[in-house]
Amino acid sequence: MWNEEYLSTPVNTLDDEFVNDQEKEVDDSNDSILGTDYLAFPSLGGDGGADDAKLWNQSNELRRRWRAANDAMNENSQDASSSANNNKSFVEQQQRYAKIEKKNKKATGIMSFSAFRINYLVVHIAIMLADGLQGTHLYVLYEGYGYSVASLYSLGFVSGAITSPFIGPLVDKLGRKRAAMLYCSLEMFINWLEQFPYFYGLIVSRVIGGVTTNLLFSVFESWLVTEHRRRGYAEKKLETILRDSVILSNIAAIASGFLAELLAVRLGPVGPFEGAVVCTAIALVLVTTMWRENYGSDVPGGVVSMRGYMKGAFKTIVRDTNISRIGVIQGLTEGSLQTFVFLWSPALARFAPSAPPTALGLDGNHEPAYGHIFGAFMACGVAGGLAEPYVRRAATYLVRDHDRRSGLVRGDTIIVEGEGEVKPAAVEFMTTGVYMACTCLLLVPFLVPADGEYSFSVSLGAFLLYEFMVGLYMPCEGVIRSIYMPTSSVCSVMTMLRVIVNIAVAVGVISTNYVTFRMAFAAVSSLMLISSAVQLSMVDGREWKNFVLRVSVTSVVSVEEDAVTELPSALELTRKLSLQSSVEAPSCTSSQSSNSLSISPDSVRA
Repeated sequence: MWNEEYLSTPVNTLDDEFVNDQEKEVDDSNDSILGTDYLAFPSLGGDGGADDAKLWNQSNELRRRWRAANDAMNENSQDASSSANNNKSFVEQQQRYAKIEKKNKKATGIMSFSAFRINYLVVHIAIMLADGLQGTHLYVLYEGYGYSVASLYSLGFVSGAITSPFIGPLVDKLGRKRAAMLYCSLEMFINWLEQFPYFYGLIVSRVIGGVTTNLLFSVFESWLVTEHRRRGYAEKKLETILRDSVILSNIAAIASGFLAELLAVRLGPVGPFEGAVVCTAIALVLVTTMWRENYGSDVPGGVVSMRGYMKGAFKTIVRDTNISRIGVIQGLTEGSLQTFVFLWSPALARFAPSAPPTALGLDGNHEPAYGHIFGAFMACGVAGGLAEPYVRRAATYLVRDHDRRSGLVRGDTIIVEGEGEVKPAAVEFMTTGVYMACTCLLLVPFLVPADGEYSFSVSLGAFLLYEFMVGLYMPCEGVIRSIYMPTSSVCSVMTMLRVIVNIAVAVGVISTNYVTFRMAFAAVSSLMLISSAVQLSMVDGREWKNFVLRVSVTSVVSVEEDAVTELPSALELTRKLSLQSSVEAPSCTSSQSSNSLSISPDSVRA
C-alpha cells in the first residue's frame, strides 16, 4: 500500500516527486470515498458497514499526516534555501576579506617595511636635532636675560623627578601616538617661550621641559617596538631599525651643534630655539598623519599602575645587593654627566679671556664657539662608542682564563642578548678603569689656574676626552644591567633611580650659586671616584686571583723573552773575552781558556 510506504519514509528524506505521487493518490482515494453515498456510513446516519467507517477514518488520518509532512518540507526547504544563501554570502564575504587582507599584507609587509623604517627614522632625526639645538646655547641665553641660570636649569630636574614615576603608566594608558603628539606640542611651546625674556615664562618652560625629557626617553622607542610587532615584521628587522636609530642619533647630535652655531651667528642666541621649533613641527606632522595608535597592553587601561612600578622596583633593589650597587653606580655617573652638561659652558667662558686668539674652540669674538664645541663633544662620544668593543676585547684578554697547566681555574662567561659571549669581570674591570680616567679628567678645571694662558685649551681637551670616556662606559653599563638585572625590572628600577638622580643633579646645580665652578668640578670628580670604587667591589674574588696571576705570568714570560733576546750578545761577549785571554796568556791552551771563561746559557738565564 502506498500509505504504508509513505508512513515509513522519514519526512526529511521526501523529495518533490514522491510528495507529488502521494498527493495524487490521496486525492484519488478521497474522490472514491467522497463519491460513496453519504448515508452509507453508519456514523453519519446511513446504513454503511464498519469497513466503510474505518476507510473514512484512515483517509482523514492520511490527509492530516500528509499536510503536516508537506508543511514541514516547505519550512525545511525555505530554511535550507535561506541557509544556503547565507552561507554563500558568508563565503563571498570571506573571500573578499581574504583578498583585501592579502593585498594589505603584501603592501605593508613586503613593500612598506622600508617606508615604515624611513618614517620612524625621519621622526627620530627631527626629534634628536631639536633636542640638540636647544641644549647648546641654553646657558648663554639665560645669562643674557640676566637671570640665575642655575636656578632655572635645576627646575627641569625637579620637575622630572616628580613626574618620572607617572610617565610610564600615563603613556601606556593614553597611547603612544597621542603621547608623542603631546611631546611635540609641548616642545614647540617651550622652545617658543625660551625666545622671550620673561621670567615666569622661563619657569613654565623649564617645568614642562622636565616632563618632556621623561616623555622623550619613554614614548618613541616603545611605540616602535609595539608597532613593529603588530605589523608582523621579523625581530631581526627591529634590531636593524634600533641600530639605525643609534647611528642617526649620533649624527644628528653632531649636526645639531654646527647647525646651532650657524643659527646663533645669524639670529642670535634664540636662533637654535627657533630651529628646534621647526624640527619638532616636522616630527609632529609625520606622527599625526602616518603613525597608528598603540598601548602598553592589548586593551587600553590594562597596564601596570604607578604604584605597581615603584613597589616592584623597590623590592628588586632591596632584594639584590648587586642591583643596589648598580643603581648607586649608574645614578652617580648619570648625575655627574648631567652636572657636567651644565658646568662646561661657564668653565670655558671663564678660561676664554686668557686664551690666545688662535686657540681652538674660540669664535671671532674671542668667546667659546658653543655649537662647534657641542658638536665635537658628540663626535667624541661616537668615537668612544665605536672603540668600546676593541677596548673590551683587550680587557677580556687581561682577565681571560688560562688552561689548567697554568694552575688557574677556568671562569665562567655568559651569553648576553645582542652582545654574544661576555665575561663579566672584563666588563667590570674595564668600567672601573674608565671611571678612574673620568675622575682625573673632571679634576682638570680645578687644577689649572683660572687666568692661565693654556687653561682653556687644556680644559677643552680634558672635556673632549671625558666625552670619549662616556662613549666607552655607556655601552658597558648596558651590558652590566643585562647581566644582573631581570629584564622585567629594568624599566621600573631605572625609573626609580631617575627620580634620585634628578633630585641629586638639581641640588648640585643649585649649589653652584654658592660655590665656584672649580669646586663643583671637584665634587663631580669625587662622584666618579666613588663610582669606580663601588664598581670594583662587584668583581668576584676568583677573578681577582685570575687577574693577578695573569699579570704575573705575563711578567715572567716578558723576563724570559728578554733573557733569550740578550743571550746572543752574552755569548758574543764570552767569545771576545776568550780571544783576549788567549792573547794575554799564550802558554794557556785554547781549550783551557775556553773552559775557564765560558758562560753557559743556563747561567745567563740564572
